[in-house]
Amino acid sequence: MEGELANGAAIRTETTSFCRLCEAFCGTVIAVEDGRPVKLSPDRDNPHTQGHICVKGAAIVDIANDPDRVLRPLKRIGGPGEFAPVSWDEALDDIAARLKAIIDVDGPEAVATYFGNPGAFSTDTFMSSQWFLQRIGSTKFYAAGSQDSTSRHLASWILYGVAFRNAIPDLPNCDFLVITGANPLVSHGGLLTAPRMRHDLDAIAERGRVIVIDPRRTETAKRYEHIAIQPDADAWLHAAMLKVMIDTDVVDESFLAAHCSGWPELRAAVGGIDLDQAAMATGIARDNIEQLARDFAAAPRAAMYGRVGLCRGRFSTIANLLLDVINIAGGKFGKVGGSTFGAFPLAEGAEPLSGYGEHRTRIGKLPVVAGLMPAAALPDDILEPGEGRVRAMMVIAGNPVLSAPGGERLERALESLALLFSVDLYVTETNRFAHYILPAATFLEKDDIPLIGLSHMVRPYIQYARAAVPPMGEAREEKAIFDDLVARMGLGSIAPTPGLRWLERQGLSITPLTLVELALRHGPLGKRRGKAALSFAKLAGMPHGTMLDLPLTYDGWADHIATDDRRIRLWHPIIADEFARFAAEHSSPAGDGTLKLFSQRKLKSMNSWMHNPEKLARSQGPTLLVHPADAARHGLSDGGEARVANEHGSVEVAVEISEDVVEGAVCYPHGWGHNGGWRHANTLPGANINLLLGLGPAAVELVSGTTFIDGIPVTVTPVAA
Repeated sequence: MEGELANGAAIRTETTSFCRLCEAFCGTVIAVEDGRPVKLSPDRDNPHTQGHICVKGAAIVDIANDPDRVLRPLKRIGGPGEFAPVSWDEALDDIAARLKAIIDVDGPEAVATYFGNPGAFSTDTFMSSQWFLQRIGSTKFYAAGSQDSTSRHLASWILYGVAFRNAIPDLPNCDFLVITGANPLVSHGGLLTAPRMRHDLDAIAERGRVIVIDPRRTETAKRYEHIAIQPDADAWLHAAMLKVMIDTDVVDESFLAAHCSGWPELRAAVGGIDLDQAAMATGIARDNIEQLARDFAAAPRAAMYGRVGLCRGRFSTIANLLLDVINIAGGKFGKVGGSTFGAFPLAEGAEPLSGYGEHRTRIGKLPVVAGLMPAAALPDDILEPGEGRVRAMMVIAGNPVLSAPGGERLERALESLALLFSVDLYVTETNRFAHYILPAATFLEKDDIPLIGLSHMVRPYIQYARAAVPPMGEAREEKAIFDDLVARMGLGSIAPTPGLRWLERQGLSITPLTLVELALRHGPLGKRRGKAALSFAKLAGMPHGTMLDLPLTYDGWADHIATDDRRIRLWHPIIADEFARFAAEHSSPAGDGTLKLFSQRKLKSMNSWMHNPEKLARSQGPTLLVHPADAARHGLSDGGEARVANEHGSVEVAVEISEDVVEGAVCYPHGWGHNGGWRHANTLPGANINLLLGLGPAAVELVSGTTFIDGIPVTVTPVAA
């Protein structure tokens, strides 16, 4: 669409697209003047999001135009953070030469990647980063997912045989929804694409009930029913609920016998749970646990849904697995209004990364889950000598110094690397140690489809969005950057298979979106539908996207089980070992003067990388939420300062006394404590709470490599004014 501005000074064009900050993928309209994006507005004609967008999505225009954005390749010329612009050729020639020399001497496993959350929602960024690592022969793909997702992926791999297979609640038809470890009014859904989340939850509450279980009275909990729970107690609650369902004979034994394996073993393990001990561990009265389980089982159309809050504790794999088992045993799985797999508009092929344990970390032998290396092992992989020691590293859209465990040890590790280069929008706390920073394109500058959300949509939908503007400055898409690197290394291109590289030599352009288009063509909406088949060309003529006439997998869910016997696997040696560990745990409220630290998500914040736009950050001030009783006990005052400490370190933070946080726990958002190349973010208050996390095997759930983040014991003492 085009139209002349009122003053006649410029022509404004508008392009429809969708946001790629989270899994909501909200429809947008991007206004462009003189080749620059000037405004991002909600697309009110988008049939999926119907005009919804959050404040963070609108701020991407401020990021694209940020004076602090990296728009030319930078080369480090001095200490950390000291850079000068260089040409692309100079940067890529030197990076390629160093990579080749390191691989020639130490092998490809001496090269690692850290992949950050912002890249997960860009098809080009996610897939081409994988291709690059595969092309040079390395398996070391460290990722932000080990902070909040790998235990979920492990539970899915055990249950369904595929690490990226996740059941979603059928929100449009659900009457009783239990949300645990999630705050969807702020996160907009994780592994669940429902952009009009508030409307869906309001409708469920009007028909029945929405219950939110969380240590904090979150934005979601305030709107619906809240049950306060102690941090890192979800496994206790889920095991207790399932035991109550078993004891009251409300489980669907016929479904379990017909479609599941391992139920007798899991039933016996859950039978050993002491409900009084569970009540003590969770802080939820036994009567309330029993009533919740009975109410859930009695509701014909009910589902439990959880997300990252279930993934950051000592028994996070059990917590995630048991949540699904409650849905399955309660007769809610594969049912309208219950929990089931989403639609699958693309042809299914090999798992996108890998399943479980194909590789292990060099230090600690931690398993790689869904292809994601545990970030807690990264500093030791760089610093500890031995075969396979990481000597070169690429950081893609990530900032592990602020978002991962490690603290000063991670900084020392990054500084010791023979080569560190980053593809990013900013000079961050992490890539200030890099030898080169290469400027990335924002999602405004890329073609894309909402790939990661296609199988998690409660109302199946697809959109093919074209770039609203060309890459600004000298920014490039990741595929182009990596192709240039591997060509300079003598490897041709990053296309991941010999067949695809042969097609490239014949003149066919092979990109991540090429493979997605092939998967669409060979999927249920493709060529088998004849003239009605969807293609990228046809989608390009649908500027607002289109709803898909594919149902959730109420009837066909069994086709997507990939275990050896094609049955849902409720028991596995991993779960047997974890239940043995769980049975030996005697959880009780801390009586040693410590409080349990857990994290939270802010509506106007996206981890560590959206604090520079003033319109987002000016109304934010990270504070330590403390219950009034704990504040009195520890001598803390509202607006005062406190020192939060444990064996790993200490930070000083501002205190906010609030009854929103459960007694015995304190809450602080992560991603703060800036000292990178962002001038506004550096002026903001806040501390890097991840300095209190440990490193290596002692700091993770051993079976999944997920970092312990929630429920960390800390001391909190006042800081004298």
